[in-house]
Amino acid sequence: MNFLQKLFIATLAISVIFMAANTKSVYSQTANFTTKDAVQTPNAVTTVSEKTETSGDNPAAVDTKELEETQKAKEQAIKENKEAVEKVKQEAEKVLKEKEAIEKEAQLKEEAAGIAEKEAELLKKEAKLTKDPEALKKAKELENESERLKKEASLAKEKLSVAELKAKNAETSMQASLKKIEVLEKELEAVKTEKINKMPIIEKTIRVGFIILVGIFLMFLLKFSIKKFEKIISQKDAIREAGTVLRLKTVGSLFIWLGNILIFGTVAFMVLEYFGLNMAPLLAGAGIVGLAFGFGGQYLIRDLINGLFILIEDQYRVNDVVKINEYGGLVENINLRITSLRDLEGRVIIIPNGEVKTVVNFTKEYAQALFDIGVAYKENVDKVIEVIKEIGAGMRKDPYFKRLILDDLEMFGVDDFGDSQVTIKFRIKTLPIKQWEVSREFKRRLKNRFDELGIEIPFPHRTVYWGAGSDNDWMRNFAEQVQKKNS
Repeated sequence: MNFLQKLFIATLAISVIFMAANTKSVYSQTANFTTKDAVQTPNAVTTVSEKTETSGDNPAAVDTKELEETQKAKEQAIKENKEAVEKVKQEAEKVLKEKEAIEKEAQLKEEAAGIAEKEAELLKKEAKLTKDPEALKKAKELENESERLKKEASLAKEKLSVAELKAKNAETSMQASLKKIEVLEKELEAVKTEKINKMPIIEKTIRVGFIILVGIFLMFLLKFSIKKFEKIISQKDAIREAGTVLRLKTVGSLFIWLGNILIFGTVAFMVLEYFGLNMAPLLAGAGIVGLAFGFGGQYLIRDLINGLFILIEDQYRVNDVVKINEYGGLVENINLRITSLRDLEGRVIIIPNGEVKTVVNFTKEYAQALFDIGVAYKENVDKVIEVIKEIGAGMRKDPYFKRLILDDLEMFGVDDFGDSQVTIKFRIKTLPIKQWEVSREFKRRLKNRFDELGIEIPFPHRTVYWGAGSDNDWMRNFAEQVQKKNS
């Protein structure tokens, strides 16, 4: 995000805060003025037109005061209706709990009545067979118990119907309050828009400028805070900072990116709304799904999701050297949408995170400087290996390079027989991003040592054959003359 965009954002943000503060002060002044009028005037209730005639205020000021009073009344009504909705919700929840308890009670009563009735029938049959008066008497008692339980169940059902009616009334009351709130909010928006439209253009411009300046200040403060934090956690004397520090710096750059977007969006929303363009209905009408997938938005969503997983999985961080797809370089910046690389030629490569298919990280935890050294076939391989190990041991004792090298040289041995050379492979474990520095120094020392010991590093040779025909005699003669002169 460039400076002009930040300037625009911040100028937007400052105006809205100034407008809110100014509106509050104007309202408090208006309230004080109205209170004084009520005390000094015999009739405490006066209309706006009466105030205009008696106080001599200009019509524009009276309109503004009236709109502010209307706005306050609407806000108060909305607040009261929201409180009423919350109260109705609580009552509805209470009624629903009572309804569930009554419903369960009625069900239990019906089940108990059914059981008593069945037991009474069984006892009647038993009494007829056995002619036992006690069994008949007990059956009669069970019948009475069944009737009583049925009546209680019927009463519970009546209570249930009353509870359902209460719940329905609460739902109706809540819906009515919600509709009223919706109407009041629309009226409040209309009042705010009318109040803004009646405001002088110079005042609007000043307030918008104030909003934008606040936005710029917030963006500067965010960036300054993150950079200060990064400075605190930075390891000044370390050759290569720890992975935790690099990851924190990566998250810090992400916070700056997210914060700038949030501030920009908030300021733009406030300023557009301040000029009478209410974005809420537009966003609600478009829908999140439509915004996400319309006009190629699916690519943006893919970038954001992939960027989130890159950061969560710690695939690479700021100051890592990576190869992403076919591009390689030092990671300068990561956010949820893009990754910025800088290659050896200083070119900046911007890669959308959704396009990141494969990542090669050359600087994660540690690195290896890998060597394939070729020597002539006439050389003693064991002697060459000893020379290489001596140079590796010497670098391990070097005051500077011993801090870069993590372990002794690891010799693999003879790796290949080429057309004109024997290839010896080995590697050195180093700090991340230091493998190339170690490799260059090792090759410099190895070349000088080979020259001292006369160890030949083979290079391509070419033999020119002049031919045998008589047409090439002049060429052979010319070559012999050149050779004589040189000798």
